[in-house]
Parts: sequence; C-alpha cells; structure tokens
Amino acid sequence: MRRLVLLLTIVIFLISSISVLAQQSKELTILTWAHFVRSSDEFLKQLAQEFGKKYGVNVRIDMVSLNDMASKLAAEMESGAGHDIVLLMNYSTALYKDHLIPLNDVIKEIEKIYGPYQPAAQEASKIGENWYSVPCYYTPAPGVYRKDYFKEAGVKPPDTFEELLEAAKKLHETGHPVGLPISHCGDSNDWLFQLLASFGAHPVDENGNVTIDSPETREAIEYVKELFKYMSTDVLSWDGAGNNRWILSGVGSYIINSLSVVVAARNNFPEIFENLGLILPPAGPKGRYSTTSLYTYGVTEWSKNKELAKKFLLFLLDKENFRGWVEASGGYNMPLFKDLTIFKDLKCWENYPDIEAVFKVGDYYHLPLWPAPPGGAAQLTYDSYIIPDMFAYAATGKMTTDEAIKWAENQLKKIWGK
Repeated sequence: MRRLVLLLTIVIFLISSISVLAQQSKELTILTWAHFVRSSDEFLKQLAQEFGKKYGVNVRIDMVSLNDMASKLAAEMESGAGHDIVLLMNYSTALYKDHLIPLNDVIKEIEKIYGPYQPAAQEASKIGENWYSVPCYYTPAPGVYRKDYFKEAGVKPPDTFEELLEAAKKLHETGHPVGLPISHCGDSNDWLFQLLASFGAHPVDENGNVTIDSPETREAIEYVKELFKYMSTDVLSWDGAGNNRWILSGVGSYIINSLSVVVAARNNFPEIFENLGLILPPAGPKGRYSTTSLYTYGVTEWSKNKELAKKFLLFLLDKENFRGWVEASGGYNMPLFKDLTIFKDLKCWENYPDIEAVFKVGDYYHLPLWPAPPGGAAQLTYDSYIIPDMFAYAATGKMTTDEAIKWAENQLKKIWGK
C-alpha cells in the first residue's frame, strides 16, 4: 500500500512538473516598432514582464525601426508564419485581414472601460462586422504656431484655411513664413489629404471609383498655388522632419505636425517652447478634417497562442496599464476614444500649451483616403505620393491645374482600375 501511495505521489509530482515546465516554456511573441519616445518602449517591456509573471509565460517583444516595419510585416504575412501579435498601421489591417483573427470580444471589453472608439478607429480596424485589430493610439497633428510671430504680424492663429492664407501673407512680410510640405513625406500626404477633404474633394469615393477630377479639387489646388507664394520653396523637398526643423530654426511661424516638435522645443529650445501655441487644424469650406498615423495591434491566424494574445491585449489596455503607457510616452500615444476623460488628469499634458485643442483633434480624424475603401490600393496611393506630386506640379507651374489633375487621375486609375 505504501508503495502504491508513493508511486501515485511521484506520478502526480511528475505530471505537475511537466505542466509547469510546459507553461514556463510557452512564449508569446510581439512585433512592433521602435518608438520615437524611448520611455514608451520601456514601459511596454515592463508590462510584458508583468504579464509574463502573471500567466507564467515568456513575452518576447521584437522592435524594428518604423522604416523597416512594413517590409517585416509583409514578409510574415507572405510566409504565413511569425509573431503572435503584430503592429498594424492605418491600412495594414484591411490589407492583411485574411491573416488575422476577429477580436470583437476584446473590443467589447475595452469599450466597457472607455466607451466607444472614434470613427477613424473603426475605419482602420473594423471590416464588415468584425474588428481585426485593436486600436491603441494615434499621433494628433494640430496646428503649431509661434504666438510672438503672429502677434508681431497682427494676425490671429488660423481656424480656417482662408485665415491661414491671410496670415501667411503677413507673416511672409515679417520674415517668418508658414511651412507646409509639398513633397515625398508622410506629413505632406497628411495635410494635403485633409485639405482636399475640407474643400469637399475626395480622390477616390467609397466604392473605389477615382473621383479626383472635380471642381472641389480645382479649388483646393488654386488655394495651394496661392499659399505656396508665401512659403519657402524648400517645402518641395522636405522630409518627415522638415516641419520640426522649420519651427525649431526660429524662422518658421506655423506648421501642422505631431506633438514631437513641442517635445523637442521643450527639451532643447526653451525660448521657442515658451512662444508655441496649439490650435485645431484648419477648417475648409466643407468642414474640418485631420489625418495622421494610427497604431493598432492584431493577432495572427497562425498563432498557437490566440487566447493568450487576446489576454495580453486586454492587459495592455487595462485602465491603469494604458494610462501608464500614455504617461510614459509623454502624451505621444493619444488614445482614440470619443471620451478622453479617463486620461485628462495625466501629468504629461502639463508639458503642452493649449492641450484641450489637441484632445479635440480626434473628433475630426479620418484615414487619409477616407471615404475610399481601406486596403492595398489605398496604401499604395498613399505610398506613391500622387497627391503631393499633383499639388507640386501645379504650384511650381510645371503643369496647369487641369493637367495636374489629369495626371493624378491617370496615376490613380492605374492603382484602382476604375
């Protein structure tokens, strides 16, 4: 009898040990970008460690540069193997939907905490009736202006594009022009797409038809041709940091940009920081729009840890964890919920002037080609810089307005096929 009891004890111990070892050997893998704000990544790693201890698993986070993110993600999707959780930006969810699992149950729990997401979050993550990724944050891009330069020129911060043009004329006279890129960079795409929408122009409609040849597009181009007269010609070659450099040079008076320029000024140019103001991006004749980068996370269909991956996403967006992540990012990681009350007491907002304007940017946010169908065609349109080129050709006189529109229409039809 003693031998039997001893044998059973040994068997139970072995089974228990094997179970524990199996649990400890389980690994949850995450592919994401190397954040511009290092403390954001450090906090994410900390959360991963806490989750690992709670569930007895190893959480491995692989961070790649933003420039390498798209190619790394594409390689995994093509091979059908890789990480359990992947970062998806803007149109990536729609592009790779067939390699992702629905996350409706996760979204339901998240919205119990924060309330509903903004429409832009649905544009990026929801296809049909299913959510295929969890929207985490976006980077609001308000108007950033020099209070002292506007006062010197005798103009108020622009609430509309019409007011921006009038201010640009006077600021040019005082030697402090506004600066908005018309070049091959994301900032150029973003403000020009929102300009078009605010004039009622949409390059592609909700059915995927190319609709750029319109009176509204002509009106928008004529506006940019006039505005360009009062900007430096350098805007034609700006890269993604051009906006920041313009303000931080001490010459520029106005840009549309993420909060990164405010952080840079606070850390390195206190005299500039003291004179910075923030305002909503300008409204046009047909409304106010904004667009910039939106970051979501999806669970891959090949993952062997699907339920564990869902638990991690819920852990990440737990109230205190998510608040901590936003705080660690210095406010760069702006949540995209309709109601931001839960986040408004964070200390990071004390570092920004006019923060209430920034909170409201999400109310006007859409994906760049909205209302065009999300997916590969939309992403290729964005990556091809067709819209910035159209405006540049017209603004520099290389083409007439009609010629520039016709050129853009032909380029878009090559992508959309109709």
